[in-house]
Order: sequence, then C-alpha cells, then structure tokens
Amino acid sequence: MAGTVTALALADFRERRRRPAYLVVLLGTLALGLLAAPVGSSTWQVFQISGYRGLYTSGYVGTVTALGGAVWLALAGFNITRGTVPKDERNGVGQILAATPMTRPSYLFGKFCSNLLVLGSMLLALAVTAFGVQLVKGESYHVDVVRLLLPFVLITLPLLALVAACAVLFDTLPGLRGGVGALIWFVVWLVGIMASQASGAYDLLSMERISESMRRAISAAGHPAEAVRFGVGLTSDDKTPVTFDWQGLGLGDLGGGLLANAALLVAGSLVAALLSVLWFRRFDPSAAIGAVGALVTGAKGAADRTGAEHADHADHADHAEEPAAGAGTSFGLDPSLLTPPRMGSSFLPTLVGEVRVLLQGMRWWWLGTLALAVLAAFVPSGNVLHPVLPLTVLWPVLIWSRMGNHAGAGSIDDLLAACPAAGRRLLAGLLAGIAVALAVTAVPIVRLIASGDTGAAVAALVGALVVPALAMLCGIVSRGPRLFQALYPLLWYAMFNRIPEVDFLGVAEGKGPGTAAVAAAAVLLAALALGVDSVRRANR
Repeated sequence: MAGTVTALALADFRERRRRPAYLVVLLGTLALGLLAAPVGSSTWQVFQISGYRGLYTSGYVGTVTALGGAVWLALAGFNITRGTVPKDERNGVGQILAATPMTRPSYLFGKFCSNLLVLGSMLLALAVTAFGVQLVKGESYHVDVVRLLLPFVLITLPLLALVAACAVLFDTLPGLRGGVGALIWFVVWLVGIMASQASGAYDLLSMERISESMRRAISAAGHPAEAVRFGVGLTSDDKTPVTFDWQGLGLGDLGGGLLANAALLVAGSLVAALLSVLWFRRFDPSAAIGAVGALVTGAKGAADRTGAEHADHADHADHAEEPAAGAGTSFGLDPSLLTPPRMGSSFLPTLVGEVRVLLQGMRWWWLGTLALAVLAAFVPSGNVLHPVLPLTVLWPVLIWSRMGNHAGAGSIDDLLAACPAAGRRLLAGLLAGIAVALAVTAVPIVRLIASGDTGAAVAALVGALVVPALAMLCGIVSRGPRLFQALYPLLWYAMFNRIPEVDFLGVAEGKGPGTAAVAAAAVLLAALALGVDSVRRANR
C-alpha cells in the first residue's frame, strides 16, 4: 500500500507543479514572505501589533511569516489543490484505476498526500524566504534554525494538512466540486481566520500562545502591554512602530497547547481525508448505479455505452468478411447542391452566444441578482456605496470564473481555434463578462447618480470593468476557473475592508488609486489576456 500511495502522490504532484496556477500562487506566497518584514519604505505588513513590532530575529520573522502563510495558503492553496478527483473521472484515469487492485483508502490517502506535497512545497519556499528576509533586514544576523522553522512545523503545516484533506473531501461530494464549493470554503476560511483571532474561540493559529509571549516581551522592554492587540492580515500602516525584542517560539514552548493543537489538526486531517471512503465508489460504474452518494453520477450512461460498444463490436465481427457496399467506387459532391457561402458580420451573434454560455445552468443566479437589485433600490443612500455595491460584484464570481476557459472545459478548444477570428471570439467573451458586470451594478450606480454622487458612480462603473478583465486573464493563463476563484475573493475582501491600494470600486471615498488608474488597470488586464491568448495560438 505504501508504494502505491507514494507513486500516486508523486505522479500527481509532478503533474500539478507544472500548471500555471501553481506558479501564480507560489509567486504570491513568496511576495507574502517579503511582507513579514516590509522591504524599504513599504508600509504593508501581515502581522499587526498595536503600534509595536518585534526586532527581525529568526523567531519573530519565522513566526510572522508562518502565520501569514497559513492565512494565504488556507484559501489560495485549497483552490489549486482541489479538483484532482473529478479530473481523474473526466479523463478516464479513474476508470483505469478502478480496474486495478488499488483500494479506496489508498486512492484517497494518495490524493491527500499529493495535496499536502503541493502545499508543503510552497511552505518550504516561504521558510527559505523568511531566512532571506532576516538577513536582508540586518537587525539580527544570528540564525536560530529551530526558532525560525518551528512555527512552520507546528502552526502552518498542520493547518495545511487539514486544508489538503478538506480538498479531497470536497472533491468527492458532487455538490461541492465546483464553484459552489469554492464559495463555501471562502466563507469557512473567513469565519475560521476571524474566529482564531477572537478570544474564547478555537485557537486555530495558536494566536493566544504567541500573543501572551509577545506581551511579556513588550512588558520586559518597559512598555505598557495590557491594551496591545494582535492580528493577522494584509494591512498598511504609516505609523512608525515601537520595537521590542522577542526571540520567538523554542523547544521549551511546546507545552501550553501548542503541540496538542498541532496533533489535533493532523488527526482531524486524517479523519477528513478518509471520511470519503463511506461514499466514494472508486469510479466503478457497476457500484455507482443506484448508489447513494456515488461519485460517478453518469455511470449508468457509461455502462449503457459500454454495452452498446460490445454489441457493435460483435456485429462488426459477424460481418467482417462481407464486402463493403460500394467498394472501389469514388465519393463526390455535386457543386450545384452546395449552399453558397455568404459573407457578413457575426460579432453580435458571437457576443450573444458568449453571454448564453456564461449564464448556462445559472437560472437560480437571477434570483440573487434580483434580490440585490431590490436591496440596492430601497436601502438608505448612505449604504449603497458600501456594503451593497461590493456585494453586487461578488455575486457573479462563479460566472466570471468561466471566462477564458469554458472552451477547454468542453474539449473543443482545438476546434474553436481552427475557426477564423479567434481574437474576435475572445473579445466577445470579454464583453459578455462586462455585460454581466453592468447588469449586477446597474441599480447601485443609478442610485448613486440620483443622489448626486456622480464621481462615485463613475468610479463604480470603471471598477466593475476590472473584474471581467481579471477573470479573463486568469482563465486564459490557468486554463481553468480555480485561479480566479482563489485570487478574486482575497482582492474583494481587501476592497470591502477599504484598503486604499486595492480599492478598485472607490468605496474608500477618495483614498483609492483613482478612476484613471483603475481604468488603466482594466485596459492592461484585458490587453494582457488578449496578448497571452494570441501568443498561445501562434505557438500551437
């Protein structure tokens, strides 16, 4: 069993590390590591201590980087690790595995190990980044390997094990495989991160242990520590913090619940990874027919097709020696019977078709759109810009995630690439996404204009164009919906909390990058999407 699990996990990991989405999330992870100790004059940080910061020792840099990595990879990492089980089902690998002696626990545990390898490789890169950041900052050149790596091993890695297990669990539940599962996980992630930093809740990130240790260090430096508050998240602060010396977590800090919390997370991850054995049917069509919670929902059709293929094969075998009708004759077409070609513009029908493709299977989506429109129409004018407008640009996330990749999902990418004006088709897809953005933001924008806030209306209109352009670029680069589903909720959450640097909707009221800069960003993202697609088609 061990050899089978190892082979499956390594093969799956090697395949996934070559995907563009892996590279994007890895680069984001490395960028996050640099924010543990802001470089140069940057005011961005991932760990907040009310007006304080620790000296950049191995313990402090390692702890802060590990906490930031836990928050980032718990969301972005989940979205790039899920989807392997449905992929095996689609490409036929699952059916091949069903014919082997591999057991269901072996397959599921192999997928869990593969997910953990993907997340662990990024965590290793983050730990190396923390080591480099400490040396670059130069406040301490003494490298304590134990204090640098211990937070990664005892805090972040067990949490990522739970994330890897939940990815397997979501993959085996038909209702949670797609974008709905991504949204549910975003809510779970948001609640979990907020609860882990609240007093009285489950200490998922061991924040209580860390904060108490830092308070003692602040008090030892002669500063008041009773009112100091701690938080993990990407923020910007222009104030110059007061420094204190904190050596970090060492081997003597394994007690106090730190080691027990890590063990509990690892045990929970193993249970979650193997829980799917109760309903997973190992891609076996005969077992899936009529089975409750079976993975292969279309197995009966597959079985019927298999039977038809056998019958067809037998029929051909019976008539193998019969001469083919019309043998030796040529096949020709009468030109007079062919429909003459007609030249004309097809852009409008293409645009309509792209809109229909985006909205296909989303009948329930209109109910939410209608509810948001009614909410925007009747809330007080002061609540339109925030929170109603941000909610309207979050609602179509599953629709936008289809942009730039739905052709590949249907295995017709090569067929469409052979058609003329592929760039025009891509432009029509971009405009279809913009049409969805205009549909969901129309009522809030009209309310802003009616209240005399024309500047906010223009900023909202321009900001709504950024999201389809970003979705198109993510879809083309990753050839799938998960990269956008991982990045956009983070961007939206930062915008919703009025972080000025990423306020593409203008909800921070004058503190954001400005309408012209947002419009330029939208044009740049769209141009990059079109450019990447053109290069890819030229290199076919």
